[in-house]
Amino acid sequence: MPQAFVTRQFMAGNSPAVRIPARMAFPPKTELTVVRDGDRIIVEPRERTLGDIPRLFHALSAHFVGVRPEFEEVERPWV
Repeated sequence: MPQAFVTRQFMAGNSPAVRIPARMAFPPKTELTVVRDGDRIIVEPRERTLGDIPRLFHALSAHFVGVRPEFEEVERPWV
């Protein structure tokens, strides 16, 4: 059964905000989609698409050292 709790909307600067318990939070820096469906507001992680691939490769570039290990050819006996 889904977890539920009661909270209130408040203003954070000029924007309406809602506090949620830490145990229900998404991981830090998770991009979220917010959808209004009548009286409901649905918050969910943004779906990944093929358009995300360049951004993901760019994020990996910080971990890429730019040097490939040398390939050593091994002589194998053919039976």
